[in-house]
Amino acid sequence: MARKAELFEAAGASPLEGYFLVKAQGANITRAFSERTAVSRQKRHEKVAEALRGGSWGDIVTLRDWEEIYLKECFYYGIRILLELERQGKTDL
Repeated sequence: MARKAELFEAAGASPLEGYFLVKAQGANITRAFSERTAVSRQKRHEKVAEALRGGSWGDIVTLRDWEEIYLKECFYYGIRILLELERQGKTDL
């Protein structure tokens, strides 16, 4: 479930609600998954930089795409932090 946007959408982009959904389903968000979301965002940086330099409204799709991926990255990162706090009482993230 976590590999699709289903969790993100079901939780309304709230890491806290996502945490409770993960717990209810007995699922997990691995550190590797969280890292892949960052890599996915970073792959778009060149296109985003070009869009920002160009300043054209036609590039808004590129910028919105980056923004959505950034929000998902923060969402999954937040869930990882909550899971680590529950398990260990602290986090290195």
